[in-house]
Parts: sequence; structure tokens; C-alpha cells
Amino acid sequence: MKFTKRVNRLKSTSNDKIYTPIQVALKMIEMCEITPEMKVLDCCKGGGVFYDNLPPCKKEYCEIDENIDFFENKNKYDLIIGNPPYSLWDEWVDHTMEMTDKFCYIFGTFNLTEKRMGHILRNNFGITKFHLTKIDWWFSPSFVAVFERNKPSIMSVEYNRILCECGKRCKRGQKGADPNVCAKKLK
Repeated sequence: MKFTKRVNRLKSTSNDKIYTPIQVALKMIEMCEITPEMKVLDCCKGGGVFYDNLPPCKKEYCEIDENIDFFENKNKYDLIIGNPPYSLWDEWVDHTMEMTDKFCYIFGTFNLTEKRMGHILRNNFGITKFHLTKIDWWFSPSFVAVFERNKPSIMSVEYNRILCECGKRCKRGQKGADPNVCAKKLK
């Protein structure tokens, strides 16, 4: 996606510019165990809540409003941390996995899908730390996860939909149907 197209898309999507509360940013930073020799990227600086609170390290940032496009950055980092724009989530995570072996992102519960998690796990990243939080003014509860390449994951993903024993999506448990009995047996 071209830079100007991405900038216009981000500027028109208000849900992509939601700043992380300081308490959550500090928790994420703590979860990452940053050391002074680490090269760390705040992937979307926004108001600076991550960047300004990082412990001593070699830090850099990207910020689309400053014309520092994350997708144009091809450097390698020991850690990438932030709150990426949800409308670019899949593309963002793919680029992240090219740039680092460790990243920590916050994302809404509706963004934690088996397809997305499966994609990250198949790229040899394990979830090594996991935190659930509820920010009162955000749409849904949020997850913070630290992903590390070639590390065992504390979370697994079921890649296949679990169907009723009849082998179909028979409307079991839907519209008042008994969730404990195959809908075809109820007919």
C-alpha cells in the first residue's frame, strides 16, 4: 500500500488513533524486560506513552503523523512495542514479524481470532506473556501479548471449527435450541 494511501486511510479511520493509557503502557513495558543494549521500536508513537517511558535502551519510533511510516522502516529490532492501528492489523503484524524476534502489542478481544493467532504461531512465534485488561472507554476488553520467535507458546489455537457430532453446522444451541443436543435430532 502506498504511503499517501495509507496516511489517508489512517487519518479517516478514527478507531486507529486511540492512545494507550499510561498504566497499560507501563505494564507492557514491564512485560518486555527491556535492557540497555536492546534496540527498541515504538511502532506508532502517537502521544509518546511508550517511547517517553521506555527504560534506557536504543530507542526509535515511527509515527504516520510525522511522516515516519512503519511500513517504510526495514531495520531490525530486538523488540517492537505499541498499539497498532486495527484497520491494518494483519499487514502490521506481518511487517513486524519481518523486523523482530520479539514484539508486544495490545489488541481488542475481537482482534484475537484463531486465524490471526494461527498465522502468528505458524510463523514460529509463541506467546510468552499474556495480560487481560479493560479500559473503560475502549470498545471491548483488550489483550496484551508478548510474542517471541522460537519460544514455546503459553496459548494454543484450534485451527478447525468444532462442529456438532452430525458433522454440520446444524443450528445447535441457536435461537433457543438446546445446546446439548444435535438440532437434527430435535426435529
